[in-house]
Amino acid sequence: MVNNNGLENAIDLHFFSIGDSYAHAFSEGLKHFKSLESLNLRSNRLSEKGAYMILSNLDNHPVRYLSLNDNILGERSFDCILSIIRSPKPYLKHLNLENTRISAGNVVALAGALGINHSLTFLSLAKNNLNIGPCKALKEMLRCNDTLKKLDLHWNCIRGEGAALIFEGLTDNRYLKALDLSWNSIGCSKDFSFMDRISENLSKQTYLKHLDLSHNYISPSECEILQKGLENNHTLLGLHVVGNSCYVDSKGFLIVDLDRKPEEGHFFKRIIEPQQHMRTSRMNCWICEGWKEVTFIWKMKFAHGDPVFLHLECDNYQPELMFYEKDTFSLTRAVPQGQIRFFFSHFSEATVSKEYKTESKKVPYEFEVTFWEGCTVPLKMVIFNTLNSEKDPQHYSQIFEAKPRIKSMVYIPPEEELERIPWSIPISLFKDYRFIDQTLLSDCFEFDWNISRLPGLIKIPLQQSQIKEFLHEHYENIYYAYKTLSSLGGSEIFSIGSNVLTDFLNECKLIDDLFGPSDIGVNWNACITPKEKGQIYNPGNALVRYEFLEILVRIANDRYVRNKICGNILDATRKMFLDYLIPIMKTYDTSIWRNGEYLCEDVDLVFKAHKIILDQVYKKYSGKKTLPGQKVFMCMEEFRDFCRDARLENERCTAREIDLAFSLAMMCQVDELHKKRHIEMSYVEFLEAFARVCATAGSAKKYLKNEKDQIKDLYMSVSVSKVHQIIEDVMPNLLRLCPQSLRESFVFPTAETYKKMMYRKSTKNS
Repeated sequence: MVNNNGLENAIDLHFFSIGDSYAHAFSEGLKHFKSLESLNLRSNRLSEKGAYMILSNLDNHPVRYLSLNDNILGERSFDCILSIIRSPKPYLKHLNLENTRISAGNVVALAGALGINHSLTFLSLAKNNLNIGPCKALKEMLRCNDTLKKLDLHWNCIRGEGAALIFEGLTDNRYLKALDLSWNSIGCSKDFSFMDRISENLSKQTYLKHLDLSHNYISPSECEILQKGLENNHTLLGLHVVGNSCYVDSKGFLIVDLDRKPEEGHFFKRIIEPQQHMRTSRMNCWICEGWKEVTFIWKMKFAHGDPVFLHLECDNYQPELMFYEKDTFSLTRAVPQGQIRFFFSHFSEATVSKEYKTESKKVPYEFEVTFWEGCTVPLKMVIFNTLNSEKDPQHYSQIFEAKPRIKSMVYIPPEEELERIPWSIPISLFKDYRFIDQTLLSDCFEFDWNISRLPGLIKIPLQQSQIKEFLHEHYENIYYAYKTLSSLGGSEIFSIGSNVLTDFLNECKLIDDLFGPSDIGVNWNACITPKEKGQIYNPGNALVRYEFLEILVRIANDRYVRNKICGNILDATRKMFLDYLIPIMKTYDTSIWRNGEYLCEDVDLVFKAHKIILDQVYKKYSGKKTLPGQKVFMCMEEFRDFCRDARLENERCTAREIDLAFSLAMMCQVDELHKKRHIEMSYVEFLEAFARVCATAGSAKKYLKNEKDQIKDLYMSVSVSKVHQIIEDVMPNLLRLCPQSLRESFVFPTAETYKKMMYRKSTKNS
């Protein structure tokens, strides 16, 4: 029945179910056993009779470990246990009497014996329906005993008063390190005085290291009482409160939580015994989870008292102010074993240290942190510092520099008088963009007029000059209409196809009984052939800019003069433009979006804060068609690839809208026939095209508050444009397109980043 495996002085029969029938034979065998030091009889169906037969033969053995749990003990068998404990030379160190149905009187007797015992270090009386009576005896025992280190009382009937007695017994006890009171009814009483007594004792307790109060029906009000007492206790390293209206945070503070439910603590860990399941859950117990002390360091020269914060994953990345001394910021913290993720922040600008390893995430981790009162900032992190924390051996006597429940330092920002940095186009990233003005439009018009066949079509000099003047007056509308229509054909050389022209004329309601599709074809053929050779960027089968101008005049002449509605081409042109074309052309004026939504400080700040990403993306998606010695540019094909890789295409933003954004972002060029600058996208044009695509694509993200809105009063005067929010939202997509070195080092801007870009110290008092 007894295997040869294991130590010769140890017998382990747990779950053998020997019963009383084999107990006699086993007890007889003990007489011939030389020196028994460990005996495990757990769950053997023993009753009083069988237990007595075995225990009565242990007098001559130096038993140090005795486990009788899940058997039935009576008076005689318990007397044998008391005899072992009261021995002049006691050896017993570990005694497990869990679920043995011992009476309250026997517990009182046991407590009395332990008052003078100097060997026992572990005692379990769990699952024995103990109530107030035994608790009084245990209180006196704890006052006298100087060896017991672990006491397990879980799953009894101990209520508030009984628990208060036990904690009062610990007042002068310097030896007990672990106490398990889980699965009792400490919080069932409506009398808060018992919890007041427990809280008061915990506030003075300096020796207990591990405490389990899980599943005790502790109400939110009682949790608040317990919370106050624990705030002054900086030696209790492990606290379990699962199944109550509270939880323990990473610093050991008890946090009241009204939403906590008992069923949420279905998986829990015994503080006395090893864990029986593989399920892991963060309880923030420094002992059970093997937390280790780590000192985090951040070096910064010329800090000038500026705050540096540490953000630990176990704190949900909430900031903790670091200590500063001689260009070094440091903070010692207890952290859980395994991989630790963290980062630092200077003011509210997040960053990582080169002194630690880093880890990048494919998808940014978004969260909000509160640096100080009134400064809550949303952060987007793709890179974190990491370190591995290995579990240390459990030594309750180990002195932690990072003690539990130590309140963090609070940073109070100095009052500074700031002044707004005036914003203007010349100091923005838009400064290199050549905006359309009347001079540029006039140059374009003269170029188109001179190269077209209009001077030859209009024979009368006076009418020719009047038509030219009229067209020049409305050329801006013609130009913007052409910019939009010419991008809809899908070709890299902007031009207007016949279908696009027909759709446009239909939109203007010019196709009717007076002027039909066949009439369009006649005028199309008259314009489509280039007037002269050498127009490299005239496709020949679609209308370029000057041909679009020309065909509109030809259509006016054909529609109104041929049908004798107007007497001459001048009147026909005026009528068609003023009555039909101009109202529709005005809707194509994309400068309204540029001036109202794009050219603002919001967008400029976002571009500047992410400029390193934009630079890398432009560099990656340009140069494919650049000739040697030529300045690098981005072609339409590369821009399409960029939008696809950046995941900007969606139902609202298709290839058609992407081509349109490319076209509308290009600066106005006078000569689009012999030069190709109008299809070579520079960096500043790329910024606008990207913004236009973002505005078209929109964002599925629901904005609570933009980061810069956190500046509150300081930011009230800035435009409320939402384009910058969408641009910010897609920046993580762009970061994925960048080199690995940038992906691992880039930290997304915060409210403090924007604030520094927008404000400076006031010079009024200097």
